[in-house]
Amino acid sequence: MKNTIYILIILLFVACSAKERETFAHITQRRLDTAGKLVISYQFSNNGKLVYDSVEVINKIVPHDSVRVIYSLEHPQESRLLLR
Repeated sequence: MKNTIYILIILLFVACSAKERETFAHITQRRLDTAGKLVISYQFSNNGKLVYDSVEVINKIVPHDSVRVIYSLEHPQESRLLLR
């Protein structure tokens, strides 16, 4: 019975391995689109390669030039900013 529980716990940890990473991205451009929404372009490094992306922001204040970003290891270009 104890062995079964240990094996289940080990399998649970293996199945829940982190496939996403968190890092800081540098904001390269801020601009308004035709609808008046703020568009933020940013870049971050993934294994020595720069990844560029942009996002539309509604009703958020971005006071700094670097923000936290979460990205997938398989598809780093599909990232999302962590804005508070």
